[in-house]
Amino acid sequence: MPERNATSQLPQRLANCLQRHPAQGCLWLGYSGGLDSTVLLHLLVCAKVPFTALHVHHGLSAHADEWLAHCKAVAGALGVPLTVCRVRVDRRDGGLEQAARNARYRAFEQHMAPGDQILLAHHADDQVETFLLRLVRGAGVRGLAAMAERRSLGDPSGMRSLLRPLLAASRAELERYALEQGLSWVEDDSNADLALTRNYLRRQVIPALSARWPIGERVARAADNLGEAAGLLGELAVEDLSRCDCRRETFGESIELAAFLSLSEARRRNLLRGWLARLGAKMPEAAHLQQALWQAQATEDAVPEAPLGDRVLRRYRDRLYLTPELHPLNRDSEGEWRWNGVSELRLLGGWTLRPGKDWPVGDYVVRFRAGGERAKPRERHHSQTLKRLLQEYRLVPWLRDRVPLIFQGGVLVAVGDLFVTAEGPAGPPQWRFSD
Repeated sequence: MPERNATSQLPQRLANCLQRHPAQGCLWLGYSGGLDSTVLLHLLVCAKVPFTALHVHHGLSAHADEWLAHCKAVAGALGVPLTVCRVRVDRRDGGLEQAARNARYRAFEQHMAPGDQILLAHHADDQVETFLLRLVRGAGVRGLAAMAERRSLGDPSGMRSLLRPLLAASRAELERYALEQGLSWVEDDSNADLALTRNYLRRQVIPALSARWPIGERVARAADNLGEAAGLLGELAVEDLSRCDCRRETFGESIELAAFLSLSEARRRNLLRGWLARLGAKMPEAAHLQQALWQAQATEDAVPEAPLGDRVLRRYRDRLYLTPELHPLNRDSEGEWRWNGVSELRLLGGWTLRPGKDWPVGDYVVRFRAGGERAKPRERHHSQTLKRLLQEYRLVPWLRDRVPLIFQGGVLVAVGDLFVTAEGPAGPPQWRFSD
């Protein structure tokens, strides 16, 4: 029996992948106008799969507007709806390549609703490049597992996902398909720049390796094995998080410090990585991870903090907290709000105030601590300094200057979601952080 034409496998690969990983919401396609995404766009159209193409305009190339015009023309000719997102790339965000990727993925998340899925046209050659790129950067097991066919996008609780249906196909297969179908695509001029690590690997390193070994097959096998190992490490991290009493907090999550310190150092590292992965956070550099482990063992009266990717590990009393970053408050621009007690009130730094159960409508003033305040919770007989009360109510130190004080008629009626005074409603409002 003659071997099946390689290009004829692409439609079936797409169909199988979409069947394995059906989207709960809408389908999107990351469409740059290049060869890979052009082939995937054509395959989707031929399969009569409804989707929206999303073009991210980075503005890095002098040809960016031409690429956009090309994408509009191709999408229009095929009857594909196209959404365009213009982004700014901050080179300080991990260098040019990483910054562009970060901006692109933020754009994906901004346009996708919960349950949506975005398709990307990464292929087997991209997998080899990614594996080698992470290898030279000293990645661990999770990183060397390279690109997964499917993964969560952003916060896993948001149910947004990313799918790579052509990951098993080679670039040569995609190019043959494009030529047979008479497709047109754009060429990114930056692909010739050997100063970019990925381009150097693609043009100098991978051809030399491929001349001696079937590098695509070897990398795919290694990535599968490492992916399995990473999965087992992830299961261990989940077990250890449960053993350490991982719980949701007003701001981030926390675990029991003593249980954490009872683990071996390798399992502590694995727990931290697994914790970050579960929250959809960035993986930290090795030096930051080591610093976090040292901070966790600080003296008992210390309140240390260490950056971990885009999160911060903090310690207070008998627990470790993994929180988002806290941005400085500009109290001079806005430090007092009027609130009707009905609608959601947005405060500084991503915090919100919402009415609690049976919270009455009224004319409230909300502001932060200025220092020297006193309060008497309803169940107390005497007033105390607010500083002392926040300690007694176990509010973590890094939130004490951010807790909202709610006044009515000049009288303090509630402090965040901690307590109400005798003059206040039956219970406190809801004070929440929107990550």
